[in-house]
Amino acid sequence: MFKRTLLAAGLAVATLAAPASAQQLTRLNISLQPALYSMVPLHLATEQGWWRQMGIEPNFSSFPAGPPQIAAAAAGTWDVGITGSAPGVLGAARFNIRTIAISNDESATNTLMVRAADLAGIRANPASLRGQRVLITVNTTVDYVLQNCLRQWNLTRNDVQVVNLAQAQILSAFSTGEGRIAGLWAPNIYTAEERMNAVPLCSGSDANAIVPGNIIVREEFMQRNPDMVARYLAVILRGIAWMKANPDQTVQVMNRFYQAGGVTISEAALRAEIARRPLFDLEQQLALMSRANGPSQADRWYEGLSAFLAQVGTVQNPPAPSAYITDEVLRRIAANPQLRAFAMNQ
Repeated sequence: MFKRTLLAAGLAVATLAAPASAQQLTRLNISLQPALYSMVPLHLATEQGWWRQMGIEPNFSSFPAGPPQIAAAAAGTWDVGITGSAPGVLGAARFNIRTIAISNDESATNTLMVRAADLAGIRANPASLRGQRVLITVNTTVDYVLQNCLRQWNLTRNDVQVVNLAQAQILSAFSTGEGRIAGLWAPNIYTAEERMNAVPLCSGSDANAIVPGNIIVREEFMQRNPDMVARYLAVILRGIAWMKANPDQTVQVMNRFYQAGGVTISEAALRAEIARRPLFDLEQQLALMSRANGPSQADRWYEGLSAFLAQVGTVQNPPAPSAYITDEVLRRIAANPQLRAFAMNQ
């Protein structure tokens, strides 16, 4: 089940506010969206007291979605944060936002869902989708997935009837029998699975439409405060390492964090979040970002997404990934024995 309220979303930020002494700690303005898997390390860091260990007093700003979060960077409302891939590209194009690490891989949770009874028939004969209604939120990451899945099936967008709906509207329409395919992202996919007997047909992972999340910083702030940014990222990476090592405890942390943000999903859905959304520790991040042999793996992921965003007009003339994705902060952490050990949860 999925339920969210703006009031509860505001309460989620309150749970993140760590008690701090202005004499001991340095204030850091952090942007986030409440009750999302990629944001769990922020909440975990507060519960575990890691901000204080890194000399940080976190000041959290909550946003309902990526675009307003990115827009607030123009006024310097926040210094660092976590956001989605499309907002990350938008921020790079408009406000010199740099991506310093990957929060998680969301590809498997941007999914085309079908009713279980339809799955075998569609897989056996994808051409049967010609003329069928596809319920989707256009110009989003799940639309990117749709484009790539159709290409795999030797179909084009003109071969199907695309119906543009918000995610809540898609769930409502699909539950009443509308549409052959529903394009959804987490946690809506779990609602469809648990309440509508829906199953995944094709995800970003299946169609090589990779949807990474972004750990971000304003470039101006990074240039003026490289050590602070390194400490911030070390906290996030410690959270990632802890989550990878402690999946059962992570479910409990996620449940507290999601509920504080007004989101209620089952334990099975929480475990599905963990299983379907890979996380990358310090060593894995360095490998993803490495350009030792040409464009990095992260560069290649964003090249496809950027081309899609340019095609649909969301981001005109997106910069090359190498212009805004940097491993500078990761390398700073790796070169510092204390920060490295902290980031690796050792």
